[in-house]
Amino acid sequence: MMTRVIRIAAAASLAAALPLAAQRVGTVEVGAFARYTDFDNSLGLGNRVGVGGRGAVYVRPNLALELEVSRTSANRPGGSVSYTPVHARVVGAFATGGRAEVLLGGGYVRNSYGRALAVSDGGVSVLLGLRYRVAERLWLRAGLDADAMFSTDSRPSNPLPFYTGNWGLQLGATLRLNGGGGQL
Repeated sequence: MMTRVIRIAAAASLAAALPLAAQRVGTVEVGAFARYTDFDNSLGLGNRVGVGGRGAVYVRPNLALELEVSRTSANRPGGSVSYTPVHARVVGAFATGGRAEVLLGGGYVRNSYGRALAVSDGGVSVLLGLRYRVAERLWLRAGLDADAMFSTDSRPSNPLPFYTGNWGLQLGATLRLNGGGGQL
C-alpha cells in the first residue's frame, strides 16, 4: 500500500509542473462511467464492474468540486452484496496539450455495502485521471481511484475489518454544460 502512495505522490508532483487547464468559474460538468472495482481481499467480495455518474462545478479556473456515486453488485459467501461508494472530491485539472488534461483529486468517500453485509464505512479517496476533449463540450475520461476506509464499529457483528482499501478503474464520458475551455 505504501508503494502505491509513493507512486501517486510522484505522479502528482510531475503533473503539478504542467500548465493548468482553464474553465470559467461556475462551469458545470456531468458524466457517466463504468467502474471496475477491486475490493479489499479481507471483504471476501468478487471484483466486478458497475456503473455510476458524477457532477462537478468549477470553483476556480482549474479546480472543481466533484460528487460521484456508483453501484456495483458483487458475490460473497452467504449472498450477493450491493456496493455503493459516494465520493466528494476536490479535483484539479492540468493541461497536457490542446485536448488532454491530467486530473488529480482527493476527498472523502462513504461506502455502503447492502444486502448480505448491510454495513457502511468512510474514509479518504484519491483520484488520478486523464480527460480527453472529443468535441467542444464532450470529453472522454479515464481514472484510477483509491480509497482507504477506517471502520469505527468494532462490534463482533460488524463484518468489516478496522481498515479496508478498495480501488477502482473508471472509463466514461463527461459533458460540459456551460463554460469554455482553454489554457492559462
